Amino acid sequence: MKEPGTRPLVHIGFHKTASTLLQNALFSRRELGFERLENDRYHIQLDFVKQGAFDDLSPHRIESYRRRSREAQARGNTLVVSHERLSGYPASGGYDAKLIADRIKNCLPNARILVFVREQRSMIFSYYLQYISDGGSLSFRRLTTPLQWTLSRKPDFDFRSFAYVQCIEYYRQLFGPENVLVLPYEALRNDASRVAREISQFCEHDASLIPHDIFGAPANEGMPILMQALRRPLNALFNRNQLSPQAPVVFPPFDRYYRKLRPIFAFTAMFDKPLRRRLMRQIEQSVGERYAESNQQLQRMTGYDLRRFGYSLPSPAAPMLEPGIRAATAAGVPRKTKRSRAALHAHGQAHNHTGGSRTA
Repeated sequence: MKEPGTRPLVHIGFHKTASTLLQNALFSRRELGFERLENDRYHIQLDFVKQGAFDDLSPHRIESYRRRSREAQARGNTLVVSHERLSGYPASGGYDAKLIADRIKNCLPNARILVFVREQRSMIFSYYLQYISDGGSLSFRRLTTPLQWTLSRKPDFDFRSFAYVQCIEYYRQLFGPENVLVLPYEALRNDASRVAREISQFCEHDASLIPHDIFGAPANEGMPILMQALRRPLNALFNRNQLSPQAPVVFPPFDRYYRKLRPIFAFTAMFDKPLRRRLMRQIEQSVGERYAESNQQLQRMTGYDLRRFGYSLPSPAAPMLEPGIRAATAAGVPRKTKRSRAALHAHGQAHNHTGGSRTA
């Protein structure tokens, strides 16, 4: 008889939804029915991300994942393949998310899929600070405004990648809707043990084993915004990397040394608040209500009341949009709103738990 909870679980992110916390506090604990590969982040990047457009995993690597899944099954555990990069990368518009999904299906065709989403304004706020931590040097306006918009020579930031639904729906087509669990990051912050039990039940484990304080106290506090604002021009000068290829100096330890300056910024709250408000205004002007309709589909996928978490949703009394307007909205044309700023303020503090560290 097949043991429960033995099919592999692939956790694809999205970015800035506490992936590191889940990996360390839940997915690494065999006594709760989960286990991970050794040095898994490196291997997942190499196998699923750093492939050519027409390449796939070698038969040897595919068998390696399947063998590890069988070994976990023999122990009554679930092998977890977890990396937020599997959902794409925001600075490049998630251009390879579909390719990665196909590779996952080819490698682990019977996998369960776990997806975490986050209210888009909060997500973009947190991601932009992460972009700077990753080495980016562009202002928010420049990052999100396409150059030569009629051309597409390389992948760029794309607001459409934060709609989530298209990516999730593709996984539902590949693996079946019953094998894709979609959870809001905000639920994890509000009732972490409940979310951990949902994941455990999804993998057919005994959810009663999940400790009430499984994730402990909030951690991974973000850097002060002033520190990030000062880092951005420094990235352009001393931190040549994929996000700032024009920097004249290559200094690999830059990130490590810059983080050591954090105590200097311990008393910069008076400067952080106006910087936060300025970035929030820019996000609001760019986003508007562009995600409202896709969030309505997202709410059905999660089963949670996303409006309670500040997600933009169509008004119940709103008239049906004309086809041309609906198409423009789906393509990413924002619609202004007064309510959405309140939602942004409700979630602006969320970056303190995930922003300014390595991508999570």
